[in-house]
Amino acid sequence: MDIRVLGCHGSQLPGYNATSFLLDGTIMIDGGTITSVLSMEEQININSILVTHAHLDHVRDIMLLVDNFYYCKKEYPAISVIGTRGVIDALRAHLFNDIIWPDFSQIPTPENPVLEFEVVQPGVKFQLNNLTINAVLVNHTVETVGYVIESEGCSVIFVGDTGPTEEIWKVARKQENLRAIFIEASFPDSLNTIANVTGHLTPSGLERELAKLGVLAPHVYLYHMKPQYEKTIKEEVSLIGNRYIRILSEGEVIRIK
Repeated sequence: MDIRVLGCHGSQLPGYNATSFLLDGTIMIDGGTITSVLSMEEQININSILVTHAHLDHVRDIMLLVDNFYYCKKEYPAISVIGTRGVIDALRAHLFNDIIWPDFSQIPTPENPVLEFEVVQPGVKFQLNNLTINAVLVNHTVETVGYVIESEGCSVIFVGDTGPTEEIWKVARKQENLRAIFIEASFPDSLNTIANVTGHLTPSGLERELAKLGVLAPHVYLYHMKPQYEKTIKEEVSLIGNRYIRILSEGEVIRIK
């Protein structure tokens, strides 16, 4: 599994992109940054987008991607936007509502749309390409899931935006051959209050969450830092012991095997 980091920050500044990961060139995990990074030739290879939650920094470029698909005037299968009922309902009501953006699930026709919404149930595994995927609810300010992705005898977990949570760690402890966890730390410890209010983690919170893995020691890939606090967050993360933690950068590719 090749995971290309299109964006790994919790806000947008020049050189800092909102959260998006591209799996094997065809599947997106969130869509905060797609069209500003990928060429049209790369965009048209995308067939599915797994959405963790409906906050704008995780879904913004989905609107522009489907627009590009339509106007390239070629025949491609509809892009499948996948999420829980609450996530899909939010996208339909607040983005693809023919006010903020056209409803591309009806364009050019309801029978032949550019975009299809697919609802998944937390805790119920489903197949996507050659992957087995499980959506697991986490603790954020809106309905949010992490995704457990299994492929060829190994697994990775994208935790999604979260504060302190429990279920995803229960699932993680049962995974065979868990290779990697992608998890956030948005704020430095000095902003613990705002982290709690907004459903995010600080480095100290991250350390407490990782302790819930018990004896498991997968690689940990850190994302969703606010760029303004990146230096301090990195310094505080470096104090976490007994864990392999790598802070992600835009453009890199992580190979899981």
